[in-house]
Amino acid sequence: MKAARIVAPEKFEVFDEPEANLPDGMVMVRLSRAALCGSDYPYFYSNFPATSYPLPAGYPGHECCGVVYKSRNPLFREGEKVMYYPPFLDGYKECHIADPLRLQKLPDCEVPLNQLLMTQVVGCVSHAVFRIDRPYKKSVVIMGQGPIGLIFTALMKLHGASLVIAADVLNYRLEIAKQMGADCTINPEKENAREVLKELTGGEMADIVIDAYGQKSEVINECFELARHNGQVAFFGICLEESPRLNFNTFFRKELRMIASVGPDLAIDYPHALKMILSGAIDVSRIPSHSLPFEKIQEAFEMSAGRQKNVIKAVLEF
Repeated sequence: MKAARIVAPEKFEVFDEPEANLPDGMVMVRLSRAALCGSDYPYFYSNFPATSYPLPAGYPGHECCGVVYKSRNPLFREGEKVMYYPPFLDGYKECHIADPLRLQKLPDCEVPLNQLLMTQVVGCVSHAVFRIDRPYKKSVVIMGQGPIGLIFTALMKLHGASLVIAADVLNYRLEIAKQMGADCTINPEKENAREVLKELTGGEMADIVIDAYGQKSEVINECFELARHNGQVAFFGICLEESPRLNFNTFFRKELRMIASVGPDLAIDYPHALKMILSGAIDVSRIPSHSLPFEKIQEAFEMSAGRQKNVIKAVLEF
């Protein structure tokens, strides 16, 4: 079975690993697809101590779907399509011994498999949406329009936000954000986000600001600035700093409310996400933008982490 691992900074190795024995009650899943996530990129380009390499096989992949290859559990039959959330984040390998509780059955339908794969990311975002204040008739800013930000944009509009503003430094992402439901877009590298938002909201600023970018304390602090007095700031993007330098006085004096969400609840959020995709409540067709053979995982990471070729989300095919 094919597998990949990071063997040095910015370097993947693809190799074969033996098929494991299947314990009672478990399911063997053979992957068909594995998608790259923005949270994977730091593990690709970070320079860890030499003794850390190679990283575990498959790490840090976690957006996967495939078929039941073998089953020793009565709830799953061989050949059934499933989405799989690996507990050890080892999704960049073909064969997995899976706990049935981490599997979501996928239907035989006309929806392309790459779109069904988006159940995982939609489930994560919808988990966060249910924790955020009701956006109905409110103004919402989403910082970052990668796959996560684009889905936030679509769901905020779906849940009745009166004004959805998408912010990103890449214009091609902003164009897709408009197609996903954004009323307005802001490129912070080319315009003053605060001044634009003041004009759009009559000086009130945003009721809700969502950080779908993460990793930088500057973005977190910008969220504080863009929120109105007594507004809410929601953090989904992962911040790699253990102690980010926050402008606490801005947060304090504006009496902001802050939440964080990393989710999801597999038993609740994944079925809900799948239902939204199948019903057409959310259109995820623009999210999986590039497909590559699994053997080209190196190229996929270089393209995605480098924001090349107008990539939104790259999908690896086994």
